[in-house]
Parts: sequence; C-alpha cells; structure tokens
Amino acid sequence: MTKPKKTGLFRQFLKRPNDVGAIAPSSRQLAMAMVNQVDWERVGTIVEYGPGTGAVTKHILGRVDDQHDFFAVEINDALVATLAERFPALQVYHDSATHIEAICQTHGVDGIDAVISGLPWTIFPLALQQELVDSMLGVMRPDGVFVTFAYLHALKLRGARRFRTLLEDSFASVSVSRPVWLNFPPAIIYSCRK
Repeated sequence: MTKPKKTGLFRQFLKRPNDVGAIAPSSRQLAMAMVNQVDWERVGTIVEYGPGTGAVTKHILGRVDDQHDFFAVEINDALVATLAERFPALQVYHDSATHIEAICQTHGVDGIDAVISGLPWTIFPLALQQELVDSMLGVMRPDGVFVTFAYLHALKLRGARRFRTLLEDSFASVSVSRPVWLNFPPAIIYSCRK
C-alpha cells in the first residue's frame, strides 16, 4: 500500500471540489478570530472538523495545554498526510465527521466541549448538513460551542441560507461576527452555543 502524498489545499480543491471548499488556507486573522470564540478556561475536549492543511490547527495548538484534549477529523487522505507531517503529535482521525460518536469512543471521550470547523458547509446538500449537525449535537456537552466560517460572497446562495437556518433551528444561540476582511475570500464566523 502506498502512502498518500502530502498536498496543498488548492490542488485538493481542484481534485475534490465537493469535499474541499477552499482554494487557499484560512488567514491568520480568520484563524485567530475563530479560536478566540472558545472559552479556553472552560473547555476540556476540542475537536477540529476539516483541518485541511492546518491553518487553524496551528492556532488551536497554541491555546491547548494539559487541561485540554484536542483531536481532528479529516476525510481527505492527502490532507491527512500533510497534517501528519506538519503536526506529528496531533491525533487526526481519517474519517467523516458524521461518525463523531464512534470517533469519540475510539478516542476514549464521552463528549466534546467545542468543535471548530473548516468544513465547506454551504456546498453540502441539506441531508449531509443535517447529519453532521445532528451527530455533533449527539456528543456535544451542555453549553458546548460550535465555531465555523462562511465566505462573504456566498452568503446569498441557497446552501448558505439553508445552513444558517439549520444553525438557528439546532442551537440555543447563534452569533455572527463582523466580516474578516483579511482573508481570501473575506469571511464571517458563526459561533453557536448548544
């Protein structure tokens, strides 16, 4: 069996646009704004969905200490290889985030406190959006937080509007940040509380 080659995000976007929704890694400004949505004094188990090449992962690792348990879930085999090279100590599960309950069991945790996501939610069909949110809520502890982003230019698209409605129907509160202009493309952040 050959080992998958590490790869860049743009190349994976071209090869698998339905799985990889970004043409470039998140900027430092977007990554920091997402990470700052988490109350690091109160969370224990943190999961990153769709870390890609690790642009946000790097900033999460900068906040993680001995009181935290952090792992990632990435479905793309080439990006898993890239993450393994960049962050050899990080536990990355090569799987779909729809399987988060089984992943938590394998990891030895009974729930999660925060999910930081780089998944391309707005390009997913409604059934997949719903399955991902339902499976996440099934393992999220009370007062858990879900943080993700959406590109500003795509907010009027049907998939983006549908995702926003799903968030508002699924979480006790949903807040939306001001645009992060120093990102390509500019983005907003959703911060959702269970």
